[in-house]
Amino acid sequence: MTEIVSRRIDLHGWDADAFAWYGPDELAFRPGSCRYLVRKLLELPGSWHGILRSKVAGEPPLAFRASFHDLVDAGLGTIDLDGSPGGPLQIVLVVPAARRTRVRPELAFEFASFLRFLEGPEAKGTELAIHDHIQRVLEQASGAATLVFSIETRSVPSEVRVHLSQQAEKLITAMIACMAQRDDLGVVADQVMAA
Repeated sequence: MTEIVSRRIDLHGWDADAFAWYGPDELAFRPGSCRYLVRKLLELPGSWHGILRSKVAGEPPLAFRASFHDLVDAGLGTIDLDGSPGGPLQIVLVVPAARRTRVRPELAFEFASFLRFLEGPEAKGTELAIHDHIQRVLEQASGAATLVFSIETRSVPSEVRVHLSQQAEKLITAMIACMAQRDDLGVVADQVMAA
């Protein structure tokens, strides 16, 4: 297996209802489940915008608008539903283990500023808690972990939350695989393409 799979992926999530962080929770790296999306991300040099279609048993299908931006030291992703008020429903920051040495000191500040620019989180005054947690984790986490910060910007109905979580995990996995390939970490994308 590749270097990326042997490393830990820690998810730190911001809960829009509790106005608080949860985790870290360990994410499983399953790039085969999103190989089409990885191909799409790799086709474009730095950014991708598209649709993620979600199917959950017993629920009507949903189509989310999503984006990915490779920032050299991290990856930034957004997920939203057409017609939903405000900014994106979820915004993710992925800091791959292989890129941790080149993370710019102001990343947490820039990310918190970007959240406010995108009209999220809905609760005012949360930027400082988001910034401080990201900054602390970036400074204290072991270098062997890929760090994922996932921000719910506002409360959504539980039936939408299931779809949103599913698509966020798919986007995060694809972002990690794409950045690993761009960083030439070997077989990750080759495994994705072969699966």
